Amino acid sequence: MSFWETSATFLAVVTPLVAVPLTALTFYLRSIREHQLTWQGEFVRRCDGVESLAKELRRAFGEFERDCVTKEEWLRECMHARRTLERLTEVTAGLDATVKTLTLGASVGRPTGAGDVRDVEGTSICVPREDDR
Repeated sequence: MSFWETSATFLAVVTPLVAVPLTALTFYLRSIREHQLTWQGEFVRRCDGVESLAKELRRAFGEFERDCVTKEEWLRECMHARRTLERLTEVTAGLDATVKTLTLGASVGRPTGAGDVRDVEGTSICVPREDDR
């Protein structure tokens, strides 16, 4: 028998002994890979769900913090509102004084023609005629 005949016989006997376990190993590794991909997809889906729930929880907690502020924050907001109201009162008082001044200046003056332009404390006004009032 020659070397090639002996090698062919050896390979004919060994091939089924190697091919069957190798095929089983290939299918086993493929099933592990598919299981990993399925698990990874499920894990990503769950992580996305947890992330969206965390965002919703963060938003709800922010609303809760806004509803339940500390005493210092409440006092700070009250003082800010008070300052705003004081400024609004000052502006309203200034407007009231300006309107009174303008009304007093208009009632003292004598209108001529369609209207008279007078300067009351640096403000130009147009006084209507007597019959237009």
